[in-house]
Amino acid sequence: MLSMVSGGLCTMGMIRVALAMAVVLSHLPMASFKFLSGGLAVQSFFIVSGFYMSLVLDGKYRDIGLFYSNRLLRLFPTYFVMCALTALAIWVFNASPTASPELFAQMFQNPVTAAVLIFENLTMLGQDLLFWFSVAPDGALVLDTSGPLPDETTIVGWQGLLVPQSWSLSMELLFYALAPFLARLRWQWIAALALASIGLRLAGHLTNIDYLLWQGRFFPTCLFMFLLGMLGHRALPFVSGLPKALGWLAALALLAFIVGYTFIPGASELGMRWVVYAVVALTTPFIFNAFKDNKLDRWIGELSYPIYMTQLFVIGAVLTFSPPMPIVLSISGTLALSLAILLLVDHPIDRWRQRRAQTAREPASAPGAASAAAL
Repeated sequence: MLSMVSGGLCTMGMIRVALAMAVVLSHLPMASFKFLSGGLAVQSFFIVSGFYMSLVLDGKYRDIGLFYSNRLLRLFPTYFVMCALTALAIWVFNASPTASPELFAQMFQNPVTAAVLIFENLTMLGQDLLFWFSVAPDGALVLDTSGPLPDETTIVGWQGLLVPQSWSLSMELLFYALAPFLARLRWQWIAALALASIGLRLAGHLTNIDYLLWQGRFFPTCLFMFLLGMLGHRALPFVSGLPKALGWLAALALLAFIVGYTFIPGASELGMRWVVYAVVALTTPFIFNAFKDNKLDRWIGELSYPIYMTQLFVIGAVLTFSPPMPIVLSISGTLALSLAILLLVDHPIDRWRQRRAQTAREPASAPGAASAAAL
């Protein structure tokens, strides 16, 4: 078994793909089997992102401007491709699982709402906050802290997003803005900020705000997850002195945890979130240490972002046209489109990003930093 894991069948890349597939399955209403919930998978990505951004800032980027521009080059090309494809699906085929031409027409009749949606669809900034608003009959955004869900009579602000799942990228962008400064702090300060973020999250129980909205769509209450990843990176000097077999075991255990999560007693309880955060944060340094120089690991992991970004487009087409074997087509279609975007969009731009980083890189860069480029 360990030989299979060490051979690349259960790597950090596979963990990231499993998390992305967890989101896909959570959005497939016809799928009876689920992995870890989509929300927890996204938040697990925040932990992994914190780890890798701390890594690259420690050894790959000394120029903050280059860090920022390369992060934008990582996220936006695929995002804009999916915006274009989704616009085609909505206005030509009316094949979106979350929106319709009529819904956009209603929202854009209000000039303020129209301006907000144009800004957020172009920049991704603030998309998470649209979950806090419902839409009035005249198209106006109305603050609604009850955590509204869309139905036949309720429109929620995020339905005006071409790529609704990109709300999490809004949080990623906010973290990227802070990351160069956080990376300079001593680990004690990072831990203190994480505790403050956790305290703020728990304080949501004292408010009348829907708790899932408070803990999942508000950057200050999610910041601690990125910080847990940064603390995991600070543990690398200790982890690197341990046998890599621990990383192989950790990868196998985490993959089993993600795939078999629904079979864990009490998995649906709110408190289990903290178990997920702890498991991902504790295992990530060990897994990275074992597979940091594995090129196959990096290639597999690069698929996670396009899988995350293409899923609703493919699911919308399947739900609209009702082909046979909808689950198989949803998953295979997502993987096929993701592979096409990886090869035609991500890889060419990634080569440019790497050249830019290589030009500015100092002689001593962190081991395994190149594997972080895919995040």
